[in-house]
Amino acid sequence: MNKTIQFILILAIVVLTGTACKSKQKVAKITGANIPAASTTTATSTNPTVSTPDLNNQNEVTRNEKFILADGETNADALKFKYHVVVGSFKSQTNAKGLQTTLKSEGNKSIVVVNEQGMFRVLIASFNEYSEARARINQIKDRFADSWVLVQK
Repeated sequence: MNKTIQFILILAIVVLTGTACKSKQKVAKITGANIPAASTTTATSTNPTVSTPDLNNQNEVTRNEKFILADGETNADALKFKYHVVVGSFKSQTNAKGLQTTLKSEGNKSIVVVNEQGMFRVLIASFNEYSEARARINQIKDRFADSWVLVQK
């Protein structure tokens, strides 16, 4: 009887540890994320809005958000522009500042902003024209393949 109980306990442990590490989260692939957009869409809600303009049947994602400079940022001039190239987005300001430090050491004028949901966005460039923002993304796409355009509400 004692060996039977030990066997059942060992079997239960093996079964539980064998299935506990498997991820149950599904992964979705977004196609066409680096394609120029024809236009942007603005939204009136307070949540970030994702728009997918169509240009030659290819989609791109842009976001329209309200944001302010993160703590410690002094370059308010960037907020005068409408279109911003985002190269990093973080829940932690420390992580955003780390990327900003790296970019600045390479000669870039990056800033960190925070949106209404508390996400810290690392901006590498800001423009008044959407086409200029897209051109900058095309210049940096080899290093920052996930860069995107943030439209200031």
